[in-house]
Amino acid sequence: MGIFVVVNPAAAGGRAGKHWPKIARELRAAIGDFDFALTTKPREATTLVRNAVAGVAKTVIAVGGDGTINEAINGLCNGEQPPARDIAFGFVMYGTGGDFRRSFDIPKGVAAAIARLRSGRTQVVDLGRLRYTNAGGEQALRWFNNISSFGFSGEVVRAVNAARFSKLLGGKCSFLWNSFWELRKYQGCRLDLTIDGTTVSDDFLTVAVCNGRYFGGGMMVAPDAVTSDGVFDVVAIRQNPPISVFDMRLLYSGAHLTHPNVAVYRGRKVEAKPLSNAPIYLDVEGEAPGSLPATFEIVPGALTLRC
Repeated sequence: MGIFVVVNPAAAGGRAGKHWPKIARELRAAIGDFDFALTTKPREATTLVRNAVAGVAKTVIAVGGDGTINEAINGLCNGEQPPARDIAFGFVMYGTGGDFRRSFDIPKGVAAAIARLRSGRTQVVDLGRLRYTNAGGEQALRWFNNISSFGFSGEVVRAVNAARFSKLLGGKCSFLWNSFWELRKYQGCRLDLTIDGTTVSDDFLTVAVCNGRYFGGGMMVAPDAVTSDGVFDVVAIRQNPPISVFDMRLLYSGAHLTHPNVAVYRGRKVEAKPLSNAPIYLDVEGEAPGSLPATFEIVPGALTLRC
């Protein structure tokens, strides 16, 4: 069978698993029959997708949140190599954040996602290839489709993923609530930020390396980012003078780009090296896989997206 669907039943506080039988009926009516598997633990989606494409799957669809989508795309990749050209990827967003779908103007809800899959239209988009430091202090490799960031955002995503109550409020409220508490204690991070060979050294609140436009449950951090232009939009927010929660509200409209603390760079390769011993944590598609130092490289036209 040519279509494989990977489902994270724990997404959206377990609602994805509860509603999967109904989603499956609607999906089957739209695109025909398919094989599927439900994940039982973190990062299992990567293994399940990798096994599927090693068989006969030519279309892979992920059902879950931004983290599930990213895990599935990593299953399409083979180490340093991007997905095979003859494999298409699609998704039904059902999670806390919902940021990747926003870059493609897909309305919220299962019906809208399935309608896009039913149309069968495809487009070729870029992917980011990230080399970073894992929890064991070793270099690791991971692909990302939307946004990877570090600094304050890394602290927030660790808090969001550890939370229980705030997740029940939805993606936007969960990220906003935890941002408020983390900002009260975050002191910033001093680092060398090198973009295509040019280095900026400063104290940063956060730096977002963007292929898509949104992160943090609806924050439009990179309003001008295009997923198929072959470059990252790098949004660097300096720490001095300190950013307030009042300033952070600007992220939801994109108005933060006019703030004096914010600079936007564009480039194909980004390197980030800490200038202190304090860990600087990553946020990769709403997950916290490790810390700096890290290198981000754009891979143009790497993914065929059915969307």
